[in-house]
Amino acid sequence: MSDLELSAAATSLPYREGMSLRLQVLRSFGDWPFSGQSILSKTLIAGIYSVTRSSVLNFVLFGNAESGSRPPLQAVLKLYDRRFGTRLRDYRYRHVPHTAEREAAYHSFVRQGKMGAFLRELDEKEKETNLIMPAWHFLDDCGPENSENSAKYEAIMWRECESNFNRETEAYERLKDVQGTTIPRMYAHVRLVLQDPDMPQDLLGSPDTARYFEVKGVLLQFIPGHTLSQLHTSPLALLEPEKWQAIIQAAVDAVHEIDKRGVLNMSVAPHNVVVNSRTQTPYIVDFGNCDFKDRMIKLWKESGRMDDDDDEEIEYWERVVTQNNGQAIGGAMAARLQRAHGVKLDIKYPDCAMILKDLKRSRGVESDEDSDSGWKIMHF
Repeated sequence: MSDLELSAAATSLPYREGMSLRLQVLRSFGDWPFSGQSILSKTLIAGIYSVTRSSVLNFVLFGNAESGSRPPLQAVLKLYDRRFGTRLRDYRYRHVPHTAEREAAYHSFVRQGKMGAFLRELDEKEKETNLIMPAWHFLDDCGPENSENSAKYEAIMWRECESNFNRETEAYERLKDVQGTTIPRMYAHVRLVLQDPDMPQDLLGSPDTARYFEVKGVLLQFIPGHTLSQLHTSPLALLEPEKWQAIIQAAVDAVHEIDKRGVLNMSVAPHNVVVNSRTQTPYIVDFGNCDFKDRMIKLWKESGRMDDDDDEEIEYWERVVTQNNGQAIGGAMAARLQRAHGVKLDIKYPDCAMILKDLKRSRGVESDEDSDSGWKIMHF
């Protein structure tokens, strides 16, 4: 893909501070205050947090006659919009902007009925090879970019956003016992009511094609504060370095609790932890790139990487040890604070290797702990 193609006129982000969005509520949870409303129209974007793999907005919802007199609800709206995201639309560390030309190619691709067949072909090829087809393949390996490749790139972007939404919502469902304490509360699953006059009405009018233009999202509990990565820089953060360790330790313990519940987050990092500035409680966020213990076990068995008589708990904890989520937070923050302020932390990491060792001992499984290479991690 040429520099000219990379620098093509990009579609402007349609989410701006001060504007309103219309949302359709797909599913609501708990003490959702707007239970009488299927469409949320009295809303306000109070700010934009980030546009990386999704568009994350500071969002305010107001009641109407259907919901009765209620105070406004401040929430976080996370939209899975294939058109935007610096990390979502990445080509060898360069951003691939969405453009009107690429969108027109995508419209034509869907209109010709090619979308379903293309997605099935991708699924079959990935199952065959055990490899995920990257979107940039259609901007690189297939030769010079043409309209068909542009359409296929957008198609994979749609599939990735759909997958991210499904993973995020399933993770919150599986972790509902720690919502409000370790992770934010899930308020609702929503769909953006499209208001763009340039959207193809013929494609939006058919359920078979309208789904390929949906922008789904989630409304989450708003946590007033800052990210863990800003612990030493945010004006909302504690100034006393001696209190930093307890906050980081709590974040390390939180990701371990999530690992124990069979949800393995592949995007654990200090910028994906929000610290409540009032209580100093860390909350783990961003589950669009996570996997689930039972799904991994099923995949490993289907691919032949795991035998039916292999122990599922041992296999899962070997993966947890490899992922090392506690170190991804604690180690990163310890290095950052020592470099910036000379502060040395003494983080106590969950001994996942000992958990694995005890599991093997209890099952009578021999380990390779005493070998020069340490634990023998298989299947990955």
